[in-house]
Amino acid sequence: MTLPPSLQARRLAVILAALGVSACAASLPDVGPADIPRLEQEVAASPEDTDLQVQLGMAQFEAEEHEAARTSLQGAVEAGNQSGAAFLYLGMANEELEDWAAARDAYTRYLSEGASSEAVNEVRKRLTLIGRNLLRAQAQQALTQEAQIAGGAQITPQSVAVLPMAFNSDRADLEPLVYALSDMMTTDFAVSNALVVLERAQIQALLDEMALTSTGYAEPATGARAGRMLRAEHVFQGVLTTLGQDDLQTEADVLNVPNTSSAGQITESAVLEGLFDMEKRIVIRTIREVLGVELTPAEEQAILDNRMSNVLAFLAYGRGLREIDRGNYEAAQAEFALSASLDASSFASRDAAMLEATNLVDASATSTVDLTGVAAATGEFGIGALAPPTASTTQELLVGGTLTNVTEGVAPTPTGTTLDLGSTDQSTTETSTGTTRDPVQESHGQETVSGTAEAQIRIVIQRPGGEE
Repeated sequence: MTLPPSLQARRLAVILAALGVSACAASLPDVGPADIPRLEQEVAASPEDTDLQVQLGMAQFEAEEHEAARTSLQGAVEAGNQSGAAFLYLGMANEELEDWAAARDAYTRYLSEGASSEAVNEVRKRLTLIGRNLLRAQAQQALTQEAQIAGGAQITPQSVAVLPMAFNSDRADLEPLVYALSDMMTTDFAVSNALVVLERAQIQALLDEMALTSTGYAEPATGARAGRMLRAEHVFQGVLTTLGQDDLQTEADVLNVPNTSSAGQITESAVLEGLFDMEKRIVIRTIREVLGVELTPAEEQAILDNRMSNVLAFLAYGRGLREIDRGNYEAAQAEFALSASLDASSFASRDAAMLEATNLVDASATSTVDLTGVAAATGEFGIGALAPPTASTTQELLVGGTLTNVTEGVAPTPTGTTLDLGSTDQSTTETSTGTTRDPVQESHGQETVSGTAEAQIRIVIQRPGGEE
């Protein structure tokens, strides 16, 4: 798939930034598809060596044998291997297999075990994209199991799902209000400690899989069906109507899902500039009059304070939410930035949405191949920016082969203060016992290995002042 030029530029920036960072201490040797037969033999001979299992999984992943890689890496982790390489490659293998829950779990473990801060940062962004994919997968699963869920759904007590309101108007410029209002209502309902409020993204993912149009959101049957699959006790749904040029009216119905009946209805009106006050009245009345929950003074004040001061900024925020739901992450990012420029006051939901959009844009611009390049270039596998990156992580990282070698243009110009990479000694060094020492395998606790040629690499980094 060809990426847009802007995403290609982001992808290149991630890789070049990683290559400009100094490497950490050696960890695991670099491996590739050609190493698979050798590693399979070594794992068979030493099944207790989990580092060998990780190396085999890495090589299998590089060969695009993702299922085999997952098996090898999962076995190593279950046997006690807690290395960053194990969790990173396990996350990537699961991602390629579209096992989003397993990918999330492995990547989350990598955040605490990874040696490369740059790769950890990229994985943290990637988890945002994984989360979106996981919501879609869960929605698809709910639809396939709809009959079983309807027959014996475990309802979460005091739970509320806020559906986007249907939009009844010919004012297309105001349609983003239904996205922004549903998000604000979700946040406001969640202020009450007595309620369990479902996330807006989770609800939208299900509605998207149900292939609903906004006109269907207000139908009682839609609310009941969605509520059962979400295991919600109550579903808030309604219609936003424009009356004349600037007048708004909201008719809301709170559905009791187990009883498939209305728990109560709320109607409120306001001029466009007063929509925030209208939204607050709807939420507070619904909590008290329909759900029978009393708000503390502090909770009520928190609901009243959760607002913007600019309607145009709120509309831009709604457009951003709409675009993020459609997968147009760059467009969403631009709308959130516009909203912030129109209303610079602090608004927690917008701040969170802006961060999410940024993470989604960056994560969408990089592949798992790029991620291995970042990790390798910053010391996760003991290759590092101080050693020449391998062809598998440096060639054709951009679509169309724009970048054939990521070291071009970033290697330091040799001067009297540049890094001394030492030299590679291809000769075999004998120990006093007549055996050959392999520094790579010694790093895994194997002191001597007979008949193995040794490659010694000395890396010297001068500190300020000329000291080593």
